[in-house]
Amino acid sequence: MIREQVETRALQSLDTDACIRLAQDLIRVPSITGDERPAQDLVALMIEEAGLEVDRFEADVDRLKAHPRFPGMEVERTEAVLVAGILGQKGERSLILNGHVDVVPPGDRQAWHASPWSAHIQAGRLYGRGACDMKAGLAVAITAAAALKKSGVPLRGRLIVQSVVGEEDGGIGTFAMAQRGYRADAAYVLEPTRLHLIPAQAGALSFRLRIRGQSAHASVRYQGISAIEKFELVEARLRQLERALNQEPHALFRHYPIAYPLSIGRLRAGSWSSTVPDELECEGRLGVPVGMASAEARRQFAAAIADVAQRDAWLVEHPPQIEWHGGQFDAVEVDPGIPAFMALKAAHAEEFGVEPEPDGAERPGEPAPPTRLGRYLGELMTSAEASANLVVLRTPAGAAQFLASVIDHAALPSILGTVAGDDTVLVIARDPAGGDALAAEFRRLGQRRLPHQPVRERS
Repeated sequence: MIREQVETRALQSLDTDACIRLAQDLIRVPSITGDERPAQDLVALMIEEAGLEVDRFEADVDRLKAHPRFPGMEVERTEAVLVAGILGQKGERSLILNGHVDVVPPGDRQAWHASPWSAHIQAGRLYGRGACDMKAGLAVAITAAAALKKSGVPLRGRLIVQSVVGEEDGGIGTFAMAQRGYRADAAYVLEPTRLHLIPAQAGALSFRLRIRGQSAHASVRYQGISAIEKFELVEARLRQLERALNQEPHALFRHYPIAYPLSIGRLRAGSWSSTVPDELECEGRLGVPVGMASAEARRQFAAAIADVAQRDAWLVEHPPQIEWHGGQFDAVEVDPGIPAFMALKAAHAEEFGVEPEPDGAERPGEPAPPTRLGRYLGELMTSAEASANLVVLRTPAGAAQFLASVIDHAALPSILGTVAGDDTVLVIARDPAGGDALAAEFRRLGQRRLPHQPVRERS
């Protein structure tokens, strides 16, 4: 009874409208990775107004880079401004709510319907660079802490809200927080996960390869050695390595087509169109299996490069050069039976009316695969009826909001959107004459009782 009363006091103090305004204010301050100071100044003000103790500090970037466990970075920076908000005193337990304020560049401005910094709301959705990843999550953390402060609920320990920088290119901000001495019994990282609970995260190691060739004029290309042709040999061997790393993926990753991808993202070769390229440089990302140390993943990568070099007369004398640069993320897994994770599961089940399943994360924000949509429909849908381009799904009380979010995140091309009540989901079909077909499809999916399988997000 006392616990319920305490929870009620805290929830009554929760201002969800203020949370939305906080998210909008944060989105309206551009904070592309490496240029986060104005946004962090705003976060510090928000945390102060929430009634928390504020620790705003500037990390020593050079000192962090010299640390043997430095996670790497891809954007050159001279500063790293960090903000922590502290509520309560050290006691029985402690909890960190971690979020990052930096965002990736907005890309082609012509592809945006409005300014990427507009933070406008349309049809119930908040738009702007960083709305999902992850200024909304940061706003939630600040709002939750503000509610606890306002409610006067005594904490049995300390709550720490962390606003970090540099997440998009390595994680210098969270690393700096740890080096400052912030520790806790548990930490919730409020990344967008499509409401999935994530106890396992694959690793990711950024690399750069340099492959040498021998220049010659294109008219006598047979006198040269093309670095591009040698890259083709290397790339084929790396595909073999990728297959080997994915032979026995972790149980939470078995539903991924490729659990631990090895990808080449950038490639540059040659200096003239009429010359055989004598050098090639490429950059990529090596996925690290859960349970494997990063050092072992690097060793296997280097062994694969050495193997292909030994099989080619040119490469054996001119082996490719490997450089590990940028983000260096270890794979990590936590016990889903720890109290913090069990508490999160219980809160999820109470809020959405369905028991959550643990999932493995390759990267943030994956849409729900169709198999999961079918399974959740099978668990939650009791009927499906159509009228014109509307499909009415009936669910048990309290489950409609969750089911609507699953359908929205599946991003099916035949669906414009959903509207959810307590036990009813209205699905709006694109084709005015397609409601019956869509209802039939939902009924078919709902009848599929798929066997249990885990459901599934570092940069």
